[in-house]
Amino acid sequence: MAILIASLAVYGWISFHDRHPRTSSPLPWGDQGSGRIAVEIAGDHGTAGIYFLPEAEAVAEISKLMGRDAPAVQSGLAKAGFSSASAVSFSEEGGVLKIAEMPAVKKLALGLPIDINRASEEELALVPGIGESMAARIVQLRQSRGVFAGLADLTAVPGIKERRLRQIEKYLTVGPAP
Repeated sequence: MAILIASLAVYGWISFHDRHPRTSSPLPWGDQGSGRIAVEIAGDHGTAGIYFLPEAEAVAEISKLMGRDAPAVQSGLAKAGFSSASAVSFSEEGGVLKIAEMPAVKKLALGLPIDINRASEEELALVPGIGESMAARIVQLRQSRGVFAGLADLTAVPGIKERRLRQIEKYLTVGPAP
């Protein structure tokens, strides 16, 4: 009788769980919701890590985390030409603030898409469903036709049909021309 009751309890829990899936961030330490940008802070200070900051407050938060004044961070971002969809990496070497795009391997590991208008062959080859030869064809098409206006433009690449596009589109985005 105890086995029957335990079996019914497990069955009930599984059926409830299947009908009501849990929707949470894939990362337990960050909220990747809309309106947030990914910021990596590297260096010797105790604030090194990856943060998902509200876009409106990002400059102030980065300034506070790095111990820098907000105008220096703001002008550094403007010079680097990053959009709000970027994932940015900050580091300090010799007292100089360095700002760069977060590497594609980190972006993919965090579940962030990479920009097909900026990605190299090596970065595109990291995407599940795109191998080295497909990545080379994507870059070749981008160089011959110009920037991609949307992900649907990838269907012009030999080997990418609608089905493959649906498989890879969650890993890709289309940003402004570099």
